[in-house]
Amino acid sequence: MNYSKTIPAVLSATIALSTISLLPFTLPQIALALTADQVKTVAKAVTVRIEGPKGGSGVILEKKGNTYYILTNWHVVDKAGDYRVITPDGKSHSIYYTLIRRMPGADLAIVPFSSPESYRLAELANSPATAGKKAIVAGWPISGGSLRQPIFIATEGLLTGRQTVWNGYTLVYNNLVRAGMSGGPVLDDGGKLIAINGIVKLENNSDKIVAAGIEINTFMKWRSTISLPVVPESPTTKTPSNPVNNSPRKSASAIAFAATNTIKAPAEVVSSVSLATDYFATGNSNGTISVWNFPGGELKTTLRSHREAVNAVAISPDGKILASGSDDKTVKIWNLETGALLQTLSGHSDAVSSVAISANGEFLVSGSWDKTIKIWNLKTGELLRTLTGHSGLVNTVALSPNPQIPPLSKGGLGGVLASGSKDGSIKLWDLASGQLIRTISGKNLSVLSVAFSPDGKSLAAGNGNGTIGLWNVGNGQLIRRLSGHTDGVWSVAISRDGSTLLSGSWDKSIRLWDVRSGDLRGTLTGHSGYVSAVAISGDGKMIVSGGWLGEIKIWKRS
Repeated sequence: MNYSKTIPAVLSATIALSTISLLPFTLPQIALALTADQVKTVAKAVTVRIEGPKGGSGVILEKKGNTYYILTNWHVVDKAGDYRVITPDGKSHSIYYTLIRRMPGADLAIVPFSSPESYRLAELANSPATAGKKAIVAGWPISGGSLRQPIFIATEGLLTGRQTVWNGYTLVYNNLVRAGMSGGPVLDDGGKLIAINGIVKLENNSDKIVAAGIEINTFMKWRSTISLPVVPESPTTKTPSNPVNNSPRKSASAIAFAATNTIKAPAEVVSSVSLATDYFATGNSNGTISVWNFPGGELKTTLRSHREAVNAVAISPDGKILASGSDDKTVKIWNLETGALLQTLSGHSDAVSSVAISANGEFLVSGSWDKTIKIWNLKTGELLRTLTGHSGLVNTVALSPNPQIPPLSKGGLGGVLASGSKDGSIKLWDLASGQLIRTISGKNLSVLSVAFSPDGKSLAAGNGNGTIGLWNVGNGQLIRRLSGHTDGVWSVAISRDGSTLLSGSWDKSIRLWDVRSGDLRGTLTGHSGYVSAVAISGDGKMIVSGGWLGEIKIWKRS
């Protein structure tokens, strides 16, 4: 395994009593030891997730009015762009990037956000960190698996000493740390903050990971010399770095759906949904594919062959063929009438995250964590071409319903292929030639899902920060950005008449938008876990959604 010399990660500690009065904390004179589980509970209450062009973790340190102040590493937010703070209650809060304050000479920054909610503030330790003492390091790394979901972890370890100061880092410890935990807290056995987790260095000629962090008194000396900005108002709907109006507007003509059925899938996560006329298929995290009757929701058949989680399913336009992509790096093609496995397509070197079938039913496209897109002959399984160009894993692919959209396509296979990546870009490809038409930059926001309008002239893209971009396919310009979700939008779909955009998010909601005006026309709630997949019927009267905790819901327009 190759490690860089400096990777986001770790800890540090101490605070002089003379500086404690600078922050509005009441500190006990005697620190009482807590159990490790109690300290971890404290850690979870004061640790936030920071999402944006970079991102990591942070600690809730101060409050003034409705403005909270997060202490994190500068390298977590040093790339300008749209950032959000995800608080312990799961709520998302926008940030004015211009209000972030960097500490000179140290890898620290203060990130303000506004909220009327009451959040716990970290308490500072009242004695210096000492080698041999217990410590808990917490943060929000990205998990394994195809969904790449952030998870909270708090690890136990010991302070092992101090190193020569480098960019503020002095304290060393042996806790297990991972990328994404940068900016998280290092707590002592009393649950008090002793340091900010920041880097991981490797010893020369060794595979041993040595963690180090910035002791809190380093920050306190600087804190006593500055005043912090107050967020003038909650920037939920608009931030200075994004001039597009993201305000979710309620339309007068709201669309109402009611859940008619809730089905329990045979796995913990339903990663994808594909809907045909009389049935729908779900890709499940246990490696199976479930085919259900529609709209009744009775299980029709279960397809088994993948060795790992099924991340994507797509049904052909005639309803006879199903394609699936999996963590096992393969794409499989199935006969839905018989349940027979027709082809296993190998060639990707990492998990297959997304699949799509062309409007004429002849071609299959797959996107993968290996940063490539592959185009296959659906009937023969022949690999026709491999498209490269993304610098990050490919999360999603989609094919235009209209096979000919002049002047982008000039015959041959026809149509336009869209791919969205963790690198923050959307790429449009000519399916006939495999040539790149253009790259659309999404402000460095991870693109999680894409869907074409029925006429192929516009493209919806769900982003990691909860927004949805609606793009003009012809010129690559942003038509509008829709804002309302408070977490990543992992699935988007557009109704066959082109009027309604459907979005499913990890905020556990489904939203319906008017494509022409950008108005929010409805919000569906009821999922108890993250929503990973949504699909809408051809007549626009039924919706199928799937997500975490094995939940599948069937909704009917009322």
